[in-house]
Amino acid sequence: EQAAERARRTGRAPALRLWVPEEEITFIDGHMGEYGEWLPADCGDFLLRRSDGIFAYQLAVVVDDAAMGVTEVVRGADLLASTPRQLLLYRLLRLEAPAFYHFPLLLGSDGQRLSKRNADAGLDTLGERYTASEILGKLAYLAGFNPSAEPRSGESLLADFAWEKVPRADIRIPEGLF
Repeated sequence: EQAAERARRTGRAPALRLWVPEEEITFIDGHMGEYGEWLPADCGDFLLRRSDGIFAYQLAVVVDDAAMGVTEVVRGADLLASTPRQLLLYRLLRLEAPAFYHFPLLLGSDGQRLSKRNADAGLDTLGERYTASEILGKLAYLAGFNPSAEPRSGESLLADFAWEKVPRADIRIPEGLF
């Protein structure tokens, strides 16, 4: 079905996609190292604006970060594959791309990804049982830059932080740590 016909029938504008060139985009992630994707096969054409008029994540995050002057982006490793698309958008929009760093994900003791649906792992729930410094100490221990799970302040952890200490693989929370 043609997009124009679907738009006429539903009364909605068609979604807007970016046609990706036959190109590989490779970059050096500040933590994960070199990463690249052959755009047509690895991601394909992607949404810029949904049919309801809402701008899609890829475009929104690029424009928002550029408007705020963001120079470094730190986010979960599950978003590593989004970065080549964003780098393409930065280039097409003639915007300066930030440096990217992707942090491993925290997994439950069962090896499953933590999610907002997992109430026991939420900061609200943890905040009812632990102080902020206890939570930070445990998380920094899991990330490799706190020698023990003892409580630490954010300020005290800054001196010990180094990307070289942080594992590249997802981090499983041991049973009983929280």
